[in-house]
Amino acid sequence: MPDRSLPSHDVQVVLSRHAAFLAGRQGGARLQQPGAQFANLRLDGVMLDDAILSRAAFGNASLAGVQFRRADLFCADFQNADLTRGVLDRADLRGANMGRAVLRHASLAQVDLRPGQIMLAETSESKQVNANLDGAKLDGADFKNSQMDNASMAVSSAVGASFGNASMFAVNLAGADLSGANLAGAKLKDANLIGASLAGAKLKGCDLRGANLRNVDLSKVDTEGVSLQGAVYRKGDALPEEIELLLKAHSTWIATNGAEGERAVLSRRKLDGCNFAGCDLRGAELQEASLQGADFSNAQMMFASFIGANLEKACFDMADLSGTNFSRAHLGASRWRSARVVGVDLYNARNQRTGKVIYPRFDEADLTGADLRGAILGGVDFSTAKLDKVNLQGAEIRECIGLGGSR
Repeated sequence: MPDRSLPSHDVQVVLSRHAAFLAGRQGGARLQQPGAQFANLRLDGVMLDDAILSRAAFGNASLAGVQFRRADLFCADFQNADLTRGVLDRADLRGANMGRAVLRHASLAQVDLRPGQIMLAETSESKQVNANLDGAKLDGADFKNSQMDNASMAVSSAVGASFGNASMFAVNLAGADLSGANLAGAKLKDANLIGASLAGAKLKGCDLRGANLRNVDLSKVDTEGVSLQGAVYRKGDALPEEIELLLKAHSTWIATNGAEGERAVLSRRKLDGCNFAGCDLRGAELQEASLQGADFSNAQMMFASFIGANLEKACFDMADLSGTNFSRAHLGASRWRSARVVGVDLYNARNQRTGKVIYPRFDEADLTGADLRGAILGGVDFSTAKLDKVNLQGAEIRECIGLGGSR
């Protein structure tokens, strides 16, 4: 159990005065302490409706059953706090940090979790801070009619949670568990749902236009009445259950930059004819795998490795293959129409360019009869690849080596 302390006498006094203010008793005073420190305290059941606590610190505090109705909690810090069954209806939580907070069965109807603008003292400039609920426990929570545009909820658990009619434009739900959640009428345009679990979720009237649904198994979801125009999602049959589980772990690995989950390692597996269309397999290992006739159309494959794989008659139409390694791969009669096969800048841990570019590799690959019509090929060395009868009609070729006479 976390080490949490009872509030000091001074804190108890201001909490008591605020309770009197809410009750209309003599001597009451509204709690107005921007930047107040409540971290690591036990404050279960306190009544803080209408309190003004912008930028207050509640990190690791126990706030089970707390009442924060209409409270000003602008950019407040609730990291790792326990707000189980708390009531935060109509609270201002713009830019709040609720990473890994526990909000199971909490009520957050009509809360404002949009980005907050803060002033930087050293430059007098403003900075946008998105609300953060990454890794939060939101099972059974109620967010109906809330404002959550641009909030990040990556790898959160929201099983059975309600987001009915919520505004969730461009929200990040990568790797989130939304099993059985109510998203009816929710506005999720341009949302990131890579690898999210949606089994049993209610999506009637949900707006998912332009959303990223790579690695999401929609076979167990009723999408009737759902707007999916411009969304990227998987079509066709689900993959074998074991592969679906690997994709879920891989999605978490991507969403957390490798801190959680696990890279998809499918090397030396027999996966002929599998449908990976629209999947996100960035950095996946598929070395020496048997993938004859597999479908990778519109897939995201940056830095994936197919070294020595059998990809005869595989489809890579419209796939992003930046930095992908196809060395010694068997690619006879494969399709690459409008695929992107180019180099990609390498960044360091600080998200800064290193100046190094990783290009796709085709060392000793066999591309006999491959269809690359309309593909974008940039900086690739094909000098040792077998290119008999390759179709390059309409391809955009930039500084590639070894493609002379292959059109």
